[in-house]
Amino acid sequence: MIFRVLGPQAGPRKPATLLATLLLHANAWVSLDELIDEIWQEQAVPVSAERNVRTYVWQLRQVVPQGRIDARPRSYRLHVAPGELDADVARALLDRSRGVTGAEAVGCLTAALELWRGTPFAELRAETAMTATAWLYELRWELRERLADAYTALGKHGEAIAVLRALTGEDPLREGAWARLVRALHAAGRRANALSEYRRVCDFLAAELGVGPGSELVRARREVAA
Repeated sequence: MIFRVLGPQAGPRKPATLLATLLLHANAWVSLDELIDEIWQEQAVPVSAERNVRTYVWQLRQVVPQGRIDARPRSYRLHVAPGELDADVARALLDRSRGVTGAEAVGCLTAALELWRGTPFAELRAETAMTATAWLYELRWELRERLADAYTALGKHGEAIAVLRALTGEDPLREGAWARLVRALHAAGRRANALSEYRRVCDFLAAELGVGPGSELVRARREVAA
């Protein structure tokens, strides 16, 4: 079975929040109080909250393999085996892409990115899922950077440039994506555009942070000028 965390859980919000919380703490005990706190969040907690949680757990047991949900007084635990999270599948595809090239690498990376269906752990408060969502954000970022590299290696410069423009727009302070964009534009025969993007990021870094380009950007600029 694959448990999906790379996007919202299906179904009504409160049972979905229960599942998301158990998946966030997979294979660990989660207290009833913690579940109630996360399910109702800023809402008033009803007197029936504990009974409602037990109902949500019963509903979840109907859709997951038998024996996956343990219970003890005022705590629950969801068993998830290695490789059963869609995030694990995405990471495995990233690892596989490192050992292949060309269209096969593009296939691995594209398949991994297609596992994302939205914001991971969207049901939970940001502070609750902060560590997990930060790791998953970095995983998706690396997948897209490597996809751009794979496209460039295949000579599919337009596809690489599209991926990199999305990255630089999403987080313009990450110089690695800008350096890749400069190189991809140069590889596509668009030297003037490459130099223009280099100047643009330099101006942005100076205005926002008061710093000049880092070593990776400088190397990319030298490659274009060579």
